[in-house]
Formats: sequence, structure tokens, C-alpha cells
Amino acid sequence: MLLISQQQRQAAGDPAFVKRVVQHLRFYHFDDVCRIPVETLHHRVAHCIEKARGHGLTIERTLTMFTANMIRINPEFYQQPAIARLLADTDKPELKRMESLVFEASSADWDQAEQRCDAEQYWKTVDAVVMEQE
Repeated sequence: MLLISQQQRQAAGDPAFVKRVVQHLRFYHFDDVCRIPVETLHHRVAHCIEKARGHGLTIERTLTMFTANMIRINPEFYQQPAIARLLADTDKPELKRMESLVFEASSADWDQAEQRCDAEQYWKTVDAVVMEQE
């Protein structure tokens, strides 16, 4: 039987998944991403997926939702205290955790999340790190 390591699986599957998420964003959130060069968007999506995995998210749907929130709302949206508590509630399955962001986080929580950091500066830093690695 052929066994594939997690590292091999990620090397093979992640680029295809990143491409699907980029396509999703360009189709459903065009206004938010239309000015970002495709290659840059790919790097940013990979960064977002890494952050989402750091919160215990593993399902493509939840990874995509988290990524969309980072791109559309604020790259540090997940640090807003109420949102952070909801994401950290591992007693709930991850889909329920992401749904709780919609049903349990208030408008004020999302307003605060939107102001977490200077998004333009955040992405400049991420983009610069990617450029250094290449």
C-alpha cells in the first residue's frame, strides 16, 4: 500500500486548494480582490489558510470562510475578543464555530474586527516576506 505523508499531501493538494479559493474569491468577492494581482492573491490566500489552520480549521469550507473574512473584513479579524472566543470554542465542530461568527458575534464585534489593524500595511508586510522567500 502506498502511504503519503502529510507533508507530501500538502505539497500536492495545497496549491490546487489555494487556486480554488482564489477562484472563489474572484467570483464571489470580485470587488474586494479585483485590484490584487493574481500571483499576490495566491500568496495572500496561502497565508490566510495557514492562519486558519492555526485556529484548528481543517475543512475546505471553513478555511475558505476564514480566508474570505481576512481578505474582505480585516486580516486580523480573528483577534477581536468575541470572535476569538467563538473560534477557540473547540467543543463545537468547526462548521458550527464558523456559523457562530454569523449568529453570535454582534455588529459591534464585527465593527471592531474591521478596525483591528491597518490592512494595507499588514498585506504589504506579508507580500514583502513572500518576495524575500522567492
